[in-house]
Amino acid sequence: MTQPTTLPQPTDLRGRSVLVLGLGSFGGGSGTARALANLGAKVTVSDLRGPEALPEATSDLKGLPIQWELGGHPDSIFTGQLVVVNPAIPPTAPVLKTAVGHGCTLTNEVSLALAARPELRAMAITGTHGKSTTASLASHLLTQAQIPNILAGNLGGSLFETVLDLPAETRLILELSSFQTEVLEAPVGWPEVSALTCLSQDHLDRHNTLENYWACKRRLLSKQNANSLCLLPAEGPGTDEWATTCKGEVRRLNPRTAENKNYLTASPFQEPWRVPSILAAIHGAIHLGFPENALQTALPTWPGLPHRMQQLPAPEGLHIVDNGVATHPEPTTVALQHAAQPVVLCAGGYDKGLDLKELAEAISKHCVAVHLSGPGGIRLEKELHTLNFPHTTLHPNANSAYCAGVENLPPGRTLLLSPSFSSFDEFRNFRDRAQLFQNICEKTLKTPKNGDVTRPLERTNKE
Repeated sequence: MTQPTTLPQPTDLRGRSVLVLGLGSFGGGSGTARALANLGAKVTVSDLRGPEALPEATSDLKGLPIQWELGGHPDSIFTGQLVVVNPAIPPTAPVLKTAVGHGCTLTNEVSLALAARPELRAMAITGTHGKSTTASLASHLLTQAQIPNILAGNLGGSLFETVLDLPAETRLILELSSFQTEVLEAPVGWPEVSALTCLSQDHLDRHNTLENYWACKRRLLSKQNANSLCLLPAEGPGTDEWATTCKGEVRRLNPRTAENKNYLTASPFQEPWRVPSILAAIHGAIHLGFPENALQTALPTWPGLPHRMQQLPAPEGLHIVDNGVATHPEPTTVALQHAAQPVVLCAGGYDKGLDLKELAEAISKHCVAVHLSGPGGIRLEKELHTLNFPHTTLHPNANSAYCAGVENLPPGRTLLLSPSFSSFDEFRNFRDRAQLFQNICEKTLKTPKNGDVTRPLERTNKE
């Protein structure tokens, strides 16, 4: 995907033809299309899916002067206009080559947003996992100090639509995926604060090699300058490359320093795998104006995020944990290594082709049963078979796997949803998948929304 040297300002979009290519699954595409239409652009929306698969987007955009092209991307829609490409479309996609061949200028909605509001102070977070925790906590701290801020990026919605009317004193806290950073076009000096949570293996089905994937993440540093700050874990794969690439201050977040030990004493979450994210959030928020002396009061009020080692209501003696955000093997491996009791694991989904050896070894040591589904579950079952681990059941779908897991959970065990694979075999996104798990647990265990268990474990009908 080629990048423009300059992007239009919002006032330049009136009357300009703009194509939104792909609506995505979290509202970013529809929000961008709505903002462009309200700015007076001549907007066309194209998506491979038909209208029956896009009820929310078509409803959101109803009544706006938008031309629709659903069910495919025919060559006829490319007329040399500005094309806002959804992050799910890889830069190597043939449709983008077609667009360039028709004289189109390609961009994405994050780059469009930064061009529109380059003056907004920003912290941008990337990494293989821990991004949402860092972003959420940094935003929480700023909010507690009454510093206006927006939490956006990979978390959903349209950053472009969001930033257009923000007051100049608003801070941006952005979670950015490799799909977003690989084509990022940012203003000079942006972001003021960059943060890396960790680097491991993920998205090789898109980036092909580990180095390509890591290089996409490092692109976040491409426009930082001497006035910028880069927050890095104390150690870990790829962090040295980040340190040498950064043009500004590099701060390694060592949890053993006296300063950071003091910061962490106020944290309600002490799990080792959360520490890099928590420290990055604290240092980033302080750099953006959060008063350090307010930390001991503000940090304990952060509730954490759903679907990230979230404890769900359960009868006495049972433990149910939703780690639905785990869309690659490493978070599951870490969760199992820190499990306090034997685990019944629900896993599986769309297979990105990642190495499963460490995950399989952790399962064989810490799990008493595994319920699998999807193409990823098929491959994981084969990997477990090589270790002579016999306690696996392959189910036709996620619903069946989750029902079996909760219905057959013996006392003194933890039921862990940690899929380890992407959700796109059956679901729109990881949240929908995790919500199915929570709904099954609530229905089967008869736990109302307030978390009080009213009836003992009962069976429900399997699919």
